[in-house]
Amino acid sequence: MKTKDRFSILSNLSKEISKIFSKQKILNSFFSVATDGFCINYKGKIVYCNEKYAEIFGYKPEEIIGKEILNFVSQEEKDLWRKIIKSQKEGDFEVKCIKKDGSEIYLKIIVKNIKYKNKILRISAIRNITEEKINLLKIKESEEKYKILTETLLDGIVVINFNGDILFSNIIGANLFGFEKVEDFLGKNIYDFISEKLKFEDNLALIYKNKGGYSIEYEIIDKKGVRFFIEIIGRKIVFMGQESILLCFRDVTERKIMIENLKEAIGKTRKMLNQSVMALSETLTHRDPYTSIHQKRVSKIAVEIAKELGFTGNLIEGIKIASLLHDIGKIYIPSDILSKPGELTQIEWEFIRMHPEYGANIVKNIEFPWDIPKIIYQHHERINGSGYPQKLKGEDIILEAKILSVADVIEAMSSHRPYRAKYTINEAIQEIEKNSGSLYDKDVVKAVLKSFEKGFDFADC
Repeated sequence: MKTKDRFSILSNLSKEISKIFSKQKILNSFFSVATDGFCINYKGKIVYCNEKYAEIFGYKPEEIIGKEILNFVSQEEKDLWRKIIKSQKEGDFEVKCIKKDGSEIYLKIIVKNIKYKNKILRISAIRNITEEKINLLKIKESEEKYKILTETLLDGIVVINFNGDILFSNIIGANLFGFEKVEDFLGKNIYDFISEKLKFEDNLALIYKNKGGYSIEYEIIDKKGVRFFIEIIGRKIVFMGQESILLCFRDVTERKIMIENLKEAIGKTRKMLNQSVMALSETLTHRDPYTSIHQKRVSKIAVEIAKELGFTGNLIEGIKIASLLHDIGKIYIPSDILSKPGELTQIEWEFIRMHPEYGANIVKNIEFPWDIPKIIYQHHERINGSGYPQKLKGEDIILEAKILSVADVIEAMSSHRPYRAKYTINEAIQEIEKNSGSLYDKDVVKAVLKSFEKGFDFADC
């Protein structure tokens, strides 16, 4: 067929179809407001389209009429669509197309054939699915990366619903619970493998409520009945459209055994250390019973002050031990000076002032995990430099010694001595408060005031 004759046929078809639509007002109205694009083509050339069809490609309808369908198909899909058009194949298709501005779009196309005056016309309905397609491609890419990640991790990963049913697992997760294949593990309930079910249920509730991760140990009994310990961290996620819990876990059995053994060893060592400290502290009992009781009472208030300042665990233990030994140097002071009922002479005071140094020397060769010798050596120093034996000032004095100095003064003032009557606790506190910032550290003074406000006393010492 000559090109002129073919063009004439297309032109006439286009006019006839346009007349049909213009006469059928309801049909025309439907096509004009439809959210999908519609076109009619004959042998691959467009003879009619609605505005939405043209708009999807970035054209006006008059710019599209008479153009080849293949003009809008991406280069890599042209051969496929040549065959579809030539064979007049009907059906649902997805195709990548090119807009007027050169950008790519993805379309969902439904194609149907109709007969009109012995000619086969093809009606196409199109919808722009670019955003959906891109999202699917991203999801697919994400799934591939996720698969690579989960299968190469050394940790087990499972996803469960809030009933505990296992929705997903990597191979490590399945293996840890005694399964050779992931598919055999899926659908099982994680509660069947956990010893402390109530604890696990409570922690899942926390994860659900706060969306946060919690690292917790659980005892597991696997498929074969083997007991071991895992450490789990969980987070609430959306998996396959439903709220779920992602759990990442690892076998910590060996670590737990090592930690338990270490705790036992530390416990024994600490017990021996405490026994040694108490024995050392008690050496003063027969020479000066006041000093022995004083050290225990100072230890109690010093620990409370340290807690108020934020000390925890091991640091608290260091304060306690330093307090129990802070006057151990008095073992070298003659007992008649320690228990003298009257005022001390200058020489006697010089003896007394030596006890921090004596004490530091006594403990310096003991391998404490804290600097006990320095705390003892500095416990009579004062912020303004008026203390002894080194007349240190401010930041040159370590915090533990500042705590001990305040605890020491409060206990000494509020206790009976042969050479004076005891002060009340309120009088002792007033003395400390009056010299806050000059003799004593301000933060330490605030901490001791809070301790007494909370009801601290020296009972059980």
